[in-house]
Amino acid sequence: MQQESPLFADFCTLLQTLSSQRGTEEKKKRLRRFIHTWRARYDDFLPAMRLLLPQIDKNRYRLKESKLAKAYIDSLGLGRDSEDAYELLKWKLPSSSKYSKSSGDFSAVAFEIIRSRSTVTEATRTVHQTVEMLDEINAASGNEKRQSELFKFAVTHYTAEEHRWLIRMILKDLKIGMSESSVFDVYHPQAKELYSVTSDLKKVCEKLQDPFARIGKSTIQLFHPFKPQLGMKQVPKNVKTVAHQGRFYIEEKVDGERAQMHYEKQSGKFKWFSRKATDYTDLYGSSTDTLDKLSGQIAGCLSADSFILDGELVAYDPQLDVFLPFGTLKSSALRKFHVYNREYPSHHSIVLVFDIVYCNGVSLIDHPMEQRIEVLQAVLTERRGCLNFIPRREGTTFEHIVRALDEATTNRQEGIVVKNPGSVYEPGARNHSWVKVKPDYIDELRDNCDLLVVGADFGTGKRGSKLSQFLLAVRDDREEDGDNPKFATFAWIGTGYTVNELDEFAKIKQHFKPYNPKAQPSWLVHPERSSESPDMIIDYRDSIVVEVKAAEIIYANFYGTGYTLRFPRFARFRTDKSWKDCMTYQDVVNTKREGGHLKFNISSKRPLTQDDFLNYKKKRLAIKTIKRKAGSSLIPNQIGTDSSYITIYTNLFEGINFYVVSGDETSSKGELEKTIKAHGGTYVQSAKNAKYVVAGSNINGNIFLIDHQRQTADVQITFNNTGVRINALVQSQEHDIILPKWILDCVKAQDIIPVTPKYAVFLTSATKEKLRESIDPWGDSYTDQLTEQAMREVFDNIDIIENDASSRLVEDIQRKYFPRAEVPGFLFQRVRALLDFSSIINTNNEPITKSMTEAARNDRLELADLRLRSQGGITFRYLGDDNSKLLSDITHVVVDEANIRNIINLTHAFQGLPQPRFVTSNWITDCLENKSLLDERLYEPRAQAAPMLRKISQLLSL
Repeated sequence: MQQESPLFADFCTLLQTLSSQRGTEEKKKRLRRFIHTWRARYDDFLPAMRLLLPQIDKNRYRLKESKLAKAYIDSLGLGRDSEDAYELLKWKLPSSSKYSKSSGDFSAVAFEIIRSRSTVTEATRTVHQTVEMLDEINAASGNEKRQSELFKFAVTHYTAEEHRWLIRMILKDLKIGMSESSVFDVYHPQAKELYSVTSDLKKVCEKLQDPFARIGKSTIQLFHPFKPQLGMKQVPKNVKTVAHQGRFYIEEKVDGERAQMHYEKQSGKFKWFSRKATDYTDLYGSSTDTLDKLSGQIAGCLSADSFILDGELVAYDPQLDVFLPFGTLKSSALRKFHVYNREYPSHHSIVLVFDIVYCNGVSLIDHPMEQRIEVLQAVLTERRGCLNFIPRREGTTFEHIVRALDEATTNRQEGIVVKNPGSVYEPGARNHSWVKVKPDYIDELRDNCDLLVVGADFGTGKRGSKLSQFLLAVRDDREEDGDNPKFATFAWIGTGYTVNELDEFAKIKQHFKPYNPKAQPSWLVHPERSSESPDMIIDYRDSIVVEVKAAEIIYANFYGTGYTLRFPRFARFRTDKSWKDCMTYQDVVNTKREGGHLKFNISSKRPLTQDDFLNYKKKRLAIKTIKRKAGSSLIPNQIGTDSSYITIYTNLFEGINFYVVSGDETSSKGELEKTIKAHGGTYVQSAKNAKYVVAGSNINGNIFLIDHQRQTADVQITFNNTGVRINALVQSQEHDIILPKWILDCVKAQDIIPVTPKYAVFLTSATKEKLRESIDPWGDSYTDQLTEQAMREVFDNIDIIENDASSRLVEDIQRKYFPRAEVPGFLFQRVRALLDFSSIINTNNEPITKSMTEAARNDRLELADLRLRSQGGITFRYLGDDNSKLLSDITHVVVDEANIRNIINLTHAFQGLPQPRFVTSNWITDCLENKSLLDERLYEPRAQAAPMLRKISQLLSL
């Protein structure tokens, strides 16, 4: 009888050999010998194949380096403040300890630490046993206690060398220099082909166990999943790579789930599979007879005997005729179609088809795409809202791609896909015949920034112990000083450069020094407690300028500028420029004020260069200078507060004109004008040229920026004194009117804070429209992190919504998104509970002296009250007859089971009304624990009270 499998240590020796050998062919020779020996001695190669290719194994451990570090600290019994624990947690940083050579490779750091502590000297575990343990670790995902037990077992049964490879398998990166294709080629010449059409390692190992076996040409089969063809993520600089006879297809890229639909007319059978071969047939329907699911709805659209379609499953709102976000797909799939009237639910799943790969028993993967599209249109009839063809157009030039992407961006679509009409369909392949283009990574359509390298971080893997991520800065021209310049941090880059370009960065490595946030150099402007602080910094005089590509400028408080770049990527070195030529802070501010997007005019057919950008800046400064000179002729009483003696500290408000109508109790009009001037702004005595109008103590009342229906709220202000001027400005609808607090908060943050509702007296329609994109109706930002103070302010802005309206809203949400469960956070939304406080409150609604028992009962009811209301319930307290008119709406009465006499009195109070459920507070506790409403009969007051209550209820019903 053959053994089950070899020792895992022998398998680790193979991996170490493959990792150290150079050249793919040499690696293949060594792996081929191992597989030959395995086939001769053992039966099933699947366990070894899963360990060789962890990246495509179905296990999803959900463990990264930080969690693994904590698991090993616990398993090895390391002190949290010990040197070894620090090395595990800070594995990326270069170390001066005995583990210095392992820095940047977590598995190597862990190996060194385990080796110095492990008592396991002899390998005993087999490959098969190791796979079983990894399966258990995967099954315990989310169960920290069980995972801890498994890691403790591993520490006492595996050697340090074995742990090195266990860790790499869990992280799904063996680092042996062999791709999935190379491993398949060694195992069997048809392994890669078979896996592409089956997505099943088990089938590959079973069918190709004999190296001399041949299974004929592997092709896709009906009702068997295959790996779909994928697109490249890049910009087609040369359209010839995707063109056939000078033309190409441009398709809309949809934010859905890739799916393949299998259908056979004779049996009426359907099968639905995801990109990773997950069977979704239960969700989308198994036959033409399941009319309440998608398969039954599209049966009339199909005219072929059998086929396999490639497409996307998306959530769809028929009322708005729009596709919904990806996160709503599963809940949409659960919603059933109406069988008899064939009406659509409020939202549901649909299939968007873009290719056909099998029809009437014939595989079409070797036919060109343009022919497959002809077949697709011949055998399918589009039924909008159920089965749609993906939007497609033809193009011939790069400008067609640019315009299509611009339209997709305008329509807030994910992007486009450019396809070669003459290409065949290659299952599992990712090649240049399909190219995905998104705004996020199209470099040719973005402006470039010249930035100075001021800091760096160490990389991982091949970049371990190397500076591979770089902190960039702009010249801070808020305080011009040619002899002592300052630089404000702006963004990080970690992508875009080649290995050779990374070596170019190494030429300045000797100038880097460790960064200490508490001893920051005077030339660097960077928040001391920033989460984006570097490991090392470099003096600006020893550094270099790099050109960076990016999508847009966004707010970011953890950089010295208060801004950063979205999707920054390295473009090239600017050896022709020094720190004096890099981008300035004011350049950043100007670009952000103009929308933050770094775009160029498509008709120019070239990106906007940095020189264009700087020339534009000079023109803007010249215009500002002319305006300032013209303003100096105003007479003194028009200028307002004398500002000739005021020192300018910052350029925070540079280029912004304020019209201060009045101050408030914190700052007078004059003090506000001085503050504006001290921070680079300008104040005027007319609203005509002002960007902001400031009004304080003369305004009584409030204006809601946006009401709950997203409509413009009516102006509700009570004026006095200067109210006439404010009223006129409000009526003109041309100026934003803000509170003085906004100016003071901007100065405090040294940043231009967005004007949210808490700062608004009145906002124009244009400003409101812009704000609706970034904040909700109550002033809560969609992107900024919510602080405790901000949360309090948001709550203060929230109107009290009528209970009935609130309930209807929650019920509508439940119908749409939670048809089979309670809405999270609204478990008790249908509960209107009366809490029995009557025994501890007198007729004057004043607390009376309580015994210890009564105090405990009171505490239990108070806790029940909080728990009910926190989950959407409505509560009342029994205070004589004050709430008698509400008794008919009561659904539950929460009582203390020890107070039987009062339970009877409460029962009498509902005489002639619908009888509520009487429950103890334990019902609330258990409902919360089980996340479901439980049977109230199990929580009636204790046994001796229950029969009495039922008898009284029977008498009352007579």
